[in-house]
Amino acid sequence: MWSRRIDAQNMNDSVKSATRVLDLLELFSVETGPLGVSEVAKKMSIPKSSAQALLLTLAGRGYLVRDESGYLLPAEMRGGWVGGMRNRLLSLATPVLGEMAHESRESAFVGVLTGGGDVQYLAKAVSPQEVRYDASLEHLRPIHCTSMGLVFLAHAPERNLSRWLQASRLAAITSTTEVDPETIRTWLPGIREHGYAEIRDGNVEGASGVSAPIFGPSNNVIAALNLGAPTWRYENARQTLIKIVKREAANISRALGAANES
Repeated sequence: MWSRRIDAQNMNDSVKSATRVLDLLELFSVETGPLGVSEVAKKMSIPKSSAQALLLTLAGRGYLVRDESGYLLPAEMRGGWVGGMRNRLLSLATPVLGEMAHESRESAFVGVLTGGGDVQYLAKAVSPQEVRYDASLEHLRPIHCTSMGLVFLAHAPERNLSRWLQASRLAAITSTTEVDPETIRTWLPGIREHGYAEIRDGNVEGASGVSAPIFGPSNNVIAALNLGAPTWRYENARQTLIKIVKREAANISRALGAANES
């Protein structure tokens, strides 16, 4: 009887360890830069000693690499490992996009942040209306003048903000694109507080949109959900579009295991 209790305890410990390893790999699969021991411990809500042991073990086995800034996935594993968080995200978000486009009658997108600090759309469902906003999944988009990009900026660590908001990176895409780093920084606390970001004509003349963050199991922002529309129609439906995008982003976050999706 005693030996059975020991075996059960060992099994529980093994399952817990395996779960932490998978959680850690999923965390790195959606991060855009290196993470240190303290950051991993905070994001995973585990002791620093446990985080350090996990990182050293995975680095020793080649599943992580280390540079002067911290740990990250090897190049060949970036972009979503098999069974990773990105696949889970798409399986949940793809049907939701269709529902959002049907309910709002505007175009819906889900996107992520690349390691280079650009926005990449992963999937979309376009508006059923003849006059509509649409965007290719092939092209990257700037972080500073898209509502998705502002969501990512609002939840980014300072070291990434400093890199992504360098004046030399902030091109004026349209006549209303904001290119002053300090002005953009003033928007970020409000985006975090209200749970969404908006852009009007900042990336495409005549097109506006709203985005909300999608949180992963470690409560880090792993993606963003967006509704985009012609600006004149966006203004008329603004409150409804904000409500839809926040609601569905929260639903996806909960399905992904986020403890607090706001």
